Amino acid sequence: MTRLTRRAEEALLGAALFRPEILPAMQWVPPGAFSRPDHGALWRTLHAIDFSQVPRAEIPAVVTRAVERIEDRGIRNCLSPQRLQQLAGACPNPRTAALYGGMTVEGGVHRAVEDTGDRLRAAAQQADVEQAGDTVGQAQVARERFASLHQAWLSTPEQVRVLLDTQHDQRLPEPEAQQARRPERLDLQAEFDVVASLQWDSRQVGDIPWLQDQDFADPALRTAYGAITALHERQSPVDDLTVAWEAARRGGPQPSEQLLADLARHGSGGIAAHAGARVLSTAALDRLETAGGQVRDAGRSPALAPSALVVRAEQSLQPSLTDERRIHHAEREPELADGKEPSPPAHPAHEVPALSEMEM
Repeated sequence: MTRLTRRAEEALLGAALFRPEILPAMQWVPPGAFSRPDHGALWRTLHAIDFSQVPRAEIPAVVTRAVERIEDRGIRNCLSPQRLQQLAGACPNPRTAALYGGMTVEGGVHRAVEDTGDRLRAAAQQADVEQAGDTVGQAQVARERFASLHQAWLSTPEQVRVLLDTQHDQRLPEPEAQQARRPERLDLQAEFDVVASLQWDSRQVGDIPWLQDQDFADPALRTAYGAITALHERQSPVDDLTVAWEAARRGGPQPSEQLLADLARHGSGGIAAHAGARVLSTAALDRLETAGGQVRDAGRSPALAPSALVVRAEQSLQPSLTDERRIHHAEREPELADGKEPSPPAHPAHEVPALSEMEM
């Protein structure tokens, strides 16, 4: 799609150079929608010229003088008179400028979604477990960016959206479930400590209501954790035998007798909450990385029309948005124990750029 996107941008710029009277009606195309900085700079420059006072024969000279006033030398070199002349002839049909504009905006939305996914993946990969809360909070920032992209798309004329915002007949696969955890994104000791602590004193289940089975990477420990919490909810005794019995009834990967014995020997009180917070944070970073990959792949899919693309990207973020709330709950657990009202999660101020300056 990269080549097609560039051709659509060139067609739009060519239409504007050939018929600059269309520019006042094309302000819904933000310069940030263009894939190349010289294209965006030329679009911004054209909108700054009052062509109503320019005879048609003088348009090339007026545009050339305006380009010469662009501060960035590299961009000026890219927009040479020869290049401007080439662009003027690159439009298949200047009367189709609005459709080319919609294609340009659609390409910008796809690039912005792909870029957001890459940023989320990189943030998750680079973060330490202690930074999980702030890092996972970037999912909310990403959702706000998707809302801005959606508004940018809705600003296109309805007749353009009718032509472009259609879903391809090909059925796209649903976002993949949580993938296998990377070895470097594991904290099996913390998972063991949680389960051992709960088997020693299942009353600690009440200290970690925010922890879920899906947070455990080790399949056997995940099953054991689910068995202990189920026994605790039924107020049943918890020991290595009752846990093994409940685990067998629940199915899935079974904890071995050796593992249950080790859990019984090493269990202690008072550490479930601390170890559980590490388990949650580790899993949340892994899910954010997975979500980033799903968002990136959605942005790369030309079969997703803009509205469907934003919906798919937002769906991929849902697990991480939930994780942020759970991490906040875990961090505020002492306040809850003291009867204090927990404060909402704080996000750093993120200014949403104007459509004319939007980084798409």
